[in-house]
Amino acid sequence: MADADWGTPEKCLEMYSGGFVGSICDKDDANKLMGELPQPLFSFSGDRLAGTGQGLVSLPFRSVLNRDPRAYSEIQTTGDCVSHSTRNAADISRAVEIDAGDDEGYHHRGATEAIYGSRGYGGQGMTCSQAARFVNSQGGLLLRKDYGFADFSEYDSRKGSRWGRVGVPDEIASEARRHQVGTISLITTAEEARDALANGYGISCCSSLGFSSYRDEDGFSHRKGSWNHAMAWIAVDDAYERRGFLVVNSWGRFNTGPKRHGQPDGSFWIDWRIAAKMIAQRGTWTFSHIDGFPPKALPNYGAEDYL
Repeated sequence: MADADWGTPEKCLEMYSGGFVGSICDKDDANKLMGELPQPLFSFSGDRLAGTGQGLVSLPFRSVLNRDPRAYSEIQTTGDCVSHSTRNAADISRAVEIDAGDDEGYHHRGATEAIYGSRGYGGQGMTCSQAARFVNSQGGLLLRKDYGFADFSEYDSRKGSRWGRVGVPDEIASEARRHQVGTISLITTAEEARDALANGYGISCCSSLGFSSYRDEDGFSHRKGSWNHAMAWIAVDDAYERRGFLVVNSWGRFNTGPKRHGQPDGSFWIDWRIAAKMIAQRGTWTFSHIDGFPPKALPNYGAEDYL
């Protein structure tokens, strides 16, 4: 399917609901990546965080939106959902790190093209493990700006599509390696996902579970069909009687219905037990921009203002 056939929320929903494979399950590559990492499991690398999110509303996506109100507005125009999910998760970790005292600044959202271009073949779709590997070691993060030798100021999926066949150009990969994600680890339980988000570490999840395009009265979407898809998890509510995670898509405003906590367009809450099923597919990664996952206090986003 050519890139020109994408580009609207309706088309993205139609494609994935119809069986398009954007998130590829490659257990061998995931296991290979685990063997490459010094801290492959969040349960070990983030053990100091165990239980820190219990009973809390944690909204780290606010650190991103406070700097870039349109951060989640891009609509994928090819099968590059994994690069969007990875970028969105890494941007949360980056933005919260700045709120916690880092001096780097957050001038632009991340770019997706080089992540998708690192997949190593010309066809569409990508494994979450390869995207995680690229931002951690093979490459790194580029920003939505014009570097002079390459312009990423506007999303252009054609770049990533082309580089899948020929490789990410050396000049671009070298620039990306200047800004690598410090630690990536696999999330294996919903409790780990809660604690990661409560400390400002974004999550990218590849799974085969699909959802309704309508949010119910609590802002949740129900299970519907199958999507071989990747989406970022950007918040968690462990205080409400209906516990759940906030998921943001890369399809623009594909869904409707009530919102909570100031969630962006194209996002929806998922129930705890559904989140656990997605995590069980072993494609859920979290990102830290330093070595390990130290505890961090999130800013007070004034959650009561966003109900």
